[in-house]
Amino acid sequence: MSKRWIVALAGMIIMLCSGAVYIWGVFQGPLVKMFGWTQAAAALTFSFTLGIFALGTVVGGRIQDKFGPREVASVGGFMIGLGVFLASYTTADRAWLLYLTYGALMGFGVGMIYTPVIACVSKWFPDRKGTITGLVVGSLGAGGLIFTPIAKSLVSSKGVLETFAIFGIVFGILIIGAAQFLKNPPPGYQPFGWTPPVAGTKAAIVTRNYSPKEMLATPQFYMLSMILLIGCISGLMVIPFGKILALQAGLSDYAATFAIMLISIGNASGRFLWGAAADRMGRVRTLMVLLFVSGVTMLFLNQLQGFISLVGIGIVAFCYGGFLGTMPATVADFFGAKHLGVNYGLVLLFFSASAVGAPIVSAMAKDATGNFKSAFLIGGVASLVGLGIAFITKPPLDNNGELKAATSVSK
Repeated sequence: MSKRWIVALAGMIIMLCSGAVYIWGVFQGPLVKMFGWTQAAAALTFSFTLGIFALGTVVGGRIQDKFGPREVASVGGFMIGLGVFLASYTTADRAWLLYLTYGALMGFGVGMIYTPVIACVSKWFPDRKGTITGLVVGSLGAGGLIFTPIAKSLVSSKGVLETFAIFGIVFGILIIGAAQFLKNPPPGYQPFGWTPPVAGTKAAIVTRNYSPKEMLATPQFYMLSMILLIGCISGLMVIPFGKILALQAGLSDYAATFAIMLISIGNASGRFLWGAAADRMGRVRTLMVLLFVSGVTMLFLNQLQGFISLVGIGIVAFCYGGFLGTMPATVADFFGAKHLGVNYGLVLLFFSASAVGAPIVSAMAKDATGNFKSAFLIGGVASLVGLGIAFITKPPLDNNGELKAATSVSK
């Protein structure tokens, strides 16, 4: 196995474990039942996890330039393991401990890992940027698929708190171990047999690398950030409540549990397949398709019954994964790969608004009305608004009006 594929495999293992954030649906029900919490109170944990995650991406992306991806990922892995383990000490009157550990500590650790791993692996694959990014971040989605049945089995046999303790130890060991294989390629690295596309051609890459400060001065940064924020609202409204939504649609408890696995399948496959498709379709065009499909699905999701509801849930998860699988390469195309760790982390700060707000809006709608109709209407309309933003989003221009980024990103 070549060195770059060893790095990619290590990145996928790390992301696989980090993907445990998406199995929260397995824990929420038992915690609500055990401690008598409301759905909104329990969902706040998931909001903390993904909200703090965005802050961790900025910190991780910045310090990786100084310390390297191996060291940053090791620290992040320790934080993940410790956060999940300490969540096992949660009690009914100490919900704040769950928010602090499984929420903030774990979320920050996943964030610290996220952008350094993507940036490190993508530097080894300039010839397959969209595909490899989709594969790596798809592993994060696949983590939910793998760990959902394991978590459900452990919760049934040992209880949710002991499951936290077991997962904390396992995740810490696996992530720190895999992190030892992360290393950036040497300066000027090019895969054997690959020649960078010539500037001005259809496949051309950026002609400059934007520093974070330079990127923040462009309107494209805010456009891409808003597309990610809006695009992820729908997924974040559905993912923590997949099982509850399936039960509401009339499915049995056993069949409804499959909704959690379906979310993981959609999340994982969406990150890889849409990331690869964007290499051919163009980044922005792909984002437009995702916004349209996700928005229309959300407008009707609350009305779907029986097994058809699983189709709707799967589509939303598939699109959610597509946004997170496509956006890293889009940011690299628009602003260059050199500062991708920090630059993409800054874009993800906007994602945190969705991560905090969307699950709470869904939970509040469910607690107040008994269903998710009003929340999903908001998600659907927001996606269609995002479609308008994507329609006018073009790569940065230089002072002469020439594209500085790949023409393919705006197809």
